[in-house]
Amino acid sequence: MLEESRRTFSLNTLYEVVHVWQARLVSAPAVDVFTVSGRDETGFVDMAELRGRRRR
Repeated sequence: MLEESRRTFSLNTLYEVVHVWQARLVSAPAVDVFTVSGRDETGFVDMAELRGRRRR
């Protein structure tokens, strides 16, 4: 049953929503302030990389 769920369940809609919100955040002024502040953002995962892992 778990294997069947893995084959038939898709996270594509979730990835699309996250992608839209990422695009919105990129254009938000607060993001520029955060980026300029020098805070470490190395712990974040690129969604394209995450999608690639899921498809394997």
